[in-house]
Amino acid sequence: MKRIFGIGLVVVVLGLAMAQMMNVMKAPPAAPYVNVSDALKGALPNFIPGLGTLYVDAKKLPEGPFLAYDKSGKLIKVVFMVPLDNLGPGKKSYVDMGTDALKGIGVTKYDHVNIIGSGPHPGVEMPHVHIEFVLVSGADEKKLLEADPY
Repeated sequence: MKRIFGIGLVVVVLGLAMAQMMNVMKAPPAAPYVNVSDALKGALPNFIPGLGTLYVDAKKLPEGPFLAYDKSGKLIKVVFMVPLDNLGPGKKSYVDMGTDALKGIGVTKYDHVNIIGSGPHPGVEMPHVHIEFVLVSGADEKKLLEADPY
């Protein structure tokens, strides 16, 4: 009886892990993620060229992770927005930030990483860098996230 319960528990845990992964691979992701455009009351467009449609757990602002989807709702990248004030000697460390956060949402592989400087904008009101873990090739990323790919 204990063995059956143990096997059942493993199946449930694996099922929940798979459900979590499936919940982020296609938009809209499950709670606690919300559409950034809605969270910021329309201060940003729903689709941002180069980033896509963003979802974030509002409790994790301003850093994220932000889940970025193409117009078909496919997860294309996971983005962190790290304020420049957080970087430097004696400041916060970001060791394994991508590995831990990506595993936490069920993403285990990515194609490449972009690091892009950004000025203040709604949602991140200070200069920062976007650290983007991109799940598709560079060519697909450009094609899928341009202003009007259709």
